[in-house]
Amino acid sequence: MKTIGIYPGSFNPFHIGHLNIVEKAERVFGKGNVLIAIGDNPEKSNRGDSEKRALEISEKTGRSVEVYDIFLHELIERKESEGYKVVLVRGLRNGNDLDYEDNQLKFIEDFKEDELNVVFFRCDEEFSHVSSSAIRNLESFRKGSSKRYLVWKK
Repeated sequence: MKTIGIYPGSFNPFHIGHLNIVEKAERVFGKGNVLIAIGDNPEKSNRGDSEKRALEISEKTGRSVEVYDIFLHELIERKESEGYKVVLVRGLRNGNDLDYEDNQLKFIEDFKEDELNVVFFRCDEEFSHVSSSAIRNLESFRKGSSKRYLVWKK
């Protein structure tokens, strides 16, 4: 049974902190065994943008990217039914992220029938302040001001 890591998020935009977590996960699971999973989060993205974002991330990083519009536990169970052992990959910048992730995991565990495997990767210190929300906020003040935080420059 092949083990894969699923790294879910809205990735809007995909930034250097996200890539840092993907690279750390690849050191554990192996290159090609980490799936970047873009969820359509109604609070964070417009439906339809996810497919475009997935294609861009895949093309620019050479990684596997999949869009899902179901609950995360359902995506995990789907991959398990395809014969994979799935480990959920979560990235942390700080203790606030850990509190948030812990709460979210409780919901996933409430719905998921089988045991949930989870690993947390702490981003490198140099990326601990970078978030998609902060990048969108910078862009709202001055277009192009967030380029240093993006994986590829637009």
